[in-house]
This record gives sequence, structure tokens and C-alpha cells, in this order.
Amino acid sequence: MNELIRGFGILLRRFVFSSHAVTRNPPFIRDANNVQRIWNYFVIASLPSCLIGLWSLGHQTNLAIADFGLADVPGWRAWLLVETGTGFDPWSMTDCIAHGALYFLPIFGVALLVGAFWESIFAVFRRKPLDEGLLYIAWFYALMMPAAAPLYQVAHGMAFGIVIGKLIFGGSGRYLVNPALLGIAFLVFSYPELMFGMGAWVPVAGYDQPTALELVSEEGGLGVLAAVDYHLGDLFLGDQPGAVGVVSVLGAVIGALFLVWNGVASWRVIAGAMGGLIAVALIGNALAPEHPLLSIPWYWQALLGGFAFGTVFIATDPVAGPMTDPGRWGFGLMVGVLTVLMRLGSVSSYEAVIFAILLASLFSPLVDYVVAECIIRRRRKRLTELRGVGDG
Repeated sequence: MNELIRGFGILLRRFVFSSHAVTRNPPFIRDANNVQRIWNYFVIASLPSCLIGLWSLGHQTNLAIADFGLADVPGWRAWLLVETGTGFDPWSMTDCIAHGALYFLPIFGVALLVGAFWESIFAVFRRKPLDEGLLYIAWFYALMMPAAAPLYQVAHGMAFGIVIGKLIFGGSGRYLVNPALLGIAFLVFSYPELMFGMGAWVPVAGYDQPTALELVSEEGGLGVLAAVDYHLGDLFLGDQPGAVGVVSVLGAVIGALFLVWNGVASWRVIAGAMGGLIAVALIGNALAPEHPLLSIPWYWQALLGGFAFGTVFIATDPVAGPMTDPGRWGFGLMVGVLTVLMRLGSVSSYEAVIFAILLASLFSPLVDYVVAECIIRRRRKRLTELRGVGDG
């Protein structure tokens, strides 16, 4: 028990700092980046998405409270806001961010504690050092969760994602699919009402506000968005119902620039995903101009759902994606193409891109293998030609 407590404490201290282990045997690589710092870069890059998402969540919630004319808002969050002198003004940035944070922080805290528990258990029984990456997994898992999610479901999904998605494969650098994404996918099947039920995205009892993608899919095209006063600018900024980290395309763009500038994420994956989405959207516009989804212009497809968030922060996972540059192009194309195709059979806010990335991740080793074989064959052919010239 003492070892478990000690391991838990060490794990908490290693959220920000890297391992103290020193490589004793060659080869040696001198670089400022290490595993923990790479994951921290992803967390830092997602902060704009998180802040905009907290404001959006609080804004949508406070608007619902104003629509209902609630003079006495129930719940401990409302009590805490009143006690701290914060109100429910939907046009106050402070009020909105504070209200959104009171929904996000408990989810993140539970995800962090559950992940730390399982990391400590595996470290003790395997008698190995604690692994990196917990902060990254818990953070992005929380960013994709609905605000009204029961905490026991949060714990259930996080446990499945980190154990089945990461720890049984040996930890960071060895898993097949992104653990945070796997946890969300597990919840989609285990608790469908979590993301499909009434009031899933705006946590006010009796208030049901579907996402923009749900409106387009269920009600029939972009006309319904105009009818409810949704504009391109709203979707780009993030003023819409949805998960905290997913709603803002602007936040994802800022995060992409940060990750690519620091060399942490591959711009080829992002460009490939965008190219795949544009190609399928243009083909759909030409072949099915009356279809509610396929008739949508490509720039609307890019703004709807969680495509931007998933492409920038999840598809660029350096572990689950391909290692070769041509493979990254192919991986990105696969994500973009599958996102649009999977939207045809799905009306939820963003799980189309979830399953697109999961499926593409399963094929990433095969993609790298094909690329490597093509390179080997090309070099063998070139070598044979050079030998023929030399013999001549």
C-alpha cells in the first residue's frame, strides 16, 4: 500500500517535469524535447480551444437560464457563483467562463484521479517507473466530454481508455490508438444518451439545444442553420453547443500553428485531412446536390462537428499515427475522407471524426509498411540499374 501511495505521489509530480532517468548506453540524442514535454506542448496548444470552449459553455448555459427566466438557479455551481459575486449574465465574459469552468474542472479532476490510480497500479505490479502522458490523456478526454456527464461515467470511460488503450500495451509510445479518443468512443456505445440525449450539451434541465451538425443532418441542410441564426463566424469562433474543447475552430487553428511551429505535430497530417475532406465534399456537391450533407460546401464541412479539433490535436498524435512522411499524407487523407463518409450515417456532434481517426490509426502500421516497401523496391531497382551501367 505504501508503494502505491508513493507511486501515486511521484506520478503527480511528473505531470510537468520529465523523468530523472538518464540514458547510459548509446545511441545518444541531444535534444531539448522529451516525451513529457511533447505531451505538454499539446496541452499548451489546446488552451485557446479550452478558454473559448469554457466561455461558449457558460454563454449557452446562461442564455438558457435567461430564456427560462430562472430567478433561483438550483445546484452547487449556482450557489458558488452567487457566493463569489459572479452572476449569470450571458454577455459577461467573466460570468460565462466561470460558469463553464465549474462544469469542466470536476470532469477533468475525476479523469486525472482515475488515470493516476491505474497508472500507479500498473507501475507497482510491473515494478517499472511511472509512465508519461497522463496529463495529456486526461486533459483531452475532458475536453471532449459533455458538460452534463455524470462523474461515474467520466470515471468509467477514462478507466477504459487508459487501461485498454494504453497500459496493457506497455505505456506511452506503444499504444495503437489514442487513449483519450478510445475512452470517448467507448462512452458513445456504452451510454448513448450521454451524447444523444436531451440536454446533452447545454446543462440546464428541460433545455434541449442540438449541435449545428445535428441540425444539418436531422433537419435537412444549411437552411435550418440560417433559420436559427447560425453563421459561419459563430461556428468558426465557437459560439455553439458542444464539448468544451471541440466547439472552436479558431482555437484549433491557433493550436495547429503552435504545434507545427514547434515541430511537435506533422503539418502533413493536417493538410492531408483537409485535402481529403475537400475532395469528398466537392465530389458530393457534384453527385448529390440535393443531399442534406453531401450538398454542403467544403468550408462548412470543415467547420461542422469536431473535425478541426480532431485533426489538429488527435490525428497528429505522434504515437498512433504513421512515422513516414508519405504515410502521414495518406493517414491525413484517410481521416478527411472517412469523416465526411461517416457523417452520412451519424448525426452526433463529432463522433464521425472520432471513428475516422480510430480507423485510420489501426491502419497506420500498414501504411508505414507499404511506404517502406515502396522505398526499398525503388532503391533496389535503382541499385540494379547502376550496377548494369557499371558492368556495361
